[in-house]
Amino acid sequence: MKTLPAWTAPLRDWQGRALSAVRTHQTKDFLAMATPAAGKTRFALRVVHEYLAKQAAVRVLVVCPTNHLRTQWSDAAGKIGLQLDPALTNEQAAEAPDYHGAVVTYQQVCLAPEIFQRVCQSKKTLLIFDELHHAGDGKNWGKALRSAFEPAVFRLILSGTPFRSDNNPIPFIQYEQGESRANFAYGYTDAIRDSVCRPIVFPSYEGELSWLSEGREHHATFEDGLKFNRQRERLKTALLQDTWLGPVITDAHAQLTRLRKEEQPDAGGLIVCMDQDHARWVADLVARITGTTAEVAVSDDPAASRTIEEFADHKKQQWLVAVNMVSEGVDIPRLRVGVYGTNVITEMYFRQVVGRFVRMQEGLPKPQRAWLYLPKDPVLVHYAKQIKAERDHVLEDIMPAGQRDLFGRVTVSTNEYMPLMAVARMDSLIGEDEAKGEGDAAIIAEPAVSLHQQKEDLRDLHRLLVTSLARTSGIDHRRLNAELIARTGSRVDQATVEQLKKRIQLLERWKERGYDGKR
Repeated sequence: MKTLPAWTAPLRDWQGRALSAVRTHQTKDFLAMATPAAGKTRFALRVVHEYLAKQAAVRVLVVCPTNHLRTQWSDAAGKIGLQLDPALTNEQAAEAPDYHGAVVTYQQVCLAPEIFQRVCQSKKTLLIFDELHHAGDGKNWGKALRSAFEPAVFRLILSGTPFRSDNNPIPFIQYEQGESRANFAYGYTDAIRDSVCRPIVFPSYEGELSWLSEGREHHATFEDGLKFNRQRERLKTALLQDTWLGPVITDAHAQLTRLRKEEQPDAGGLIVCMDQDHARWVADLVARITGTTAEVAVSDDPAASRTIEEFADHKKQQWLVAVNMVSEGVDIPRLRVGVYGTNVITEMYFRQVVGRFVRMQEGLPKPQRAWLYLPKDPVLVHYAKQIKAERDHVLEDIMPAGQRDLFGRVTVSTNEYMPLMAVARMDSLIGEDEAKGEGDAAIIAEPAVSLHQQKEDLRDLHRLLVTSLARTSGIDHRRLNAELIARTGSRVDQATVEQLKKRIQLLERWKERGYDGKR
């Protein structure tokens, strides 16, 4: 095996505390949950180094979601003297002896778990699972991962976004009363306080929108209460009209231009889109509005990873337009301004996108704020307000594979749905109050949101979910409310914040997987 150099890279305070927790941990599985951009990779590599140095393991295997991340893990490890093979194939089975280990994908393991099992049995292997919730992407993936890696000497599980478990628990995760439990957690609030992550501001945009659906013409603003399907059509209408998205991009580009002039000459922007056609249309819109060329990265393009790498390195390029390629794990620290141009409205995806903008950089003036421009869709606004008032929380339910694969898009034919008109207007800055002022104290101040307003926001989302579930499942409101009262112990008008959140979790679960109530 290749010589192991001494560890010299400094650790952040949370990384040191997490390392101490690993050292005293009594079982083979350790779940570390840290907010995106906090530095999970370095923490994991420090654990690897210690295991190899003490010969508690002779190799490491990192399992991650995508091929792009295989290269990113290998590069990060190489910078501190750990050599990981990012191109290991199932035909090879094990890496060459001059490597310390390898990086593979979940899909790769699940195609041939017996190969990985044999290597783990023959060589003391330390496992790193990067975003293990991807084990839910395939029906038999959890079973395959258990089979492949049961012989491992230690399994370090990393998570940067919340996830839940359904009736098929994710392998190697500890559950208490049906909920997954992290062995170490480091939240967004902590990361801002420690100047590890940037505070983020969410400019939200109203709009006057109209569209055709099911033979009728609909008119609405984002303030209007709509049934869930109409709400999704309203959001899609805004994102497909240059009269709405154009002004939003104009304002976002002005913010990026200011940043590049006053604070960070290489600051970059990202627009997350619905699909390939939408991404290319948005790139053309960016060119017309800003006079700059936007790079396009879509998952079906073999050159997408190279496009992202070039954008990360080429400081003159201002805008990247992408579909799903940068939702998780991709590291482009210079991103400071974003536009949420997709109609995915799951919390996991939203948080993954937010995570692309919050990595702090050395040598830049603080607080290094970031901006993510949003439609004023009530669900997206709810998520933005949650992040604004972030607290440590337990891991939440995993998004179902089908929804993740389809990006949660509305699948309606052009005969049933057609966007007609959308006009944007700036409405509010979510998180601006906390980001104003001088010094870190202003940044980490308690959010000035009344308990009443928090409950109103939660009740609005609750109402949307009840309406949607009743319509799609055929179960009437009274039956749903009876089950919710039985499970949470309160009527909606008398519920605490925690009881409202529990109701919303149950409704989201029923909407995604089917109603499992007894009444």
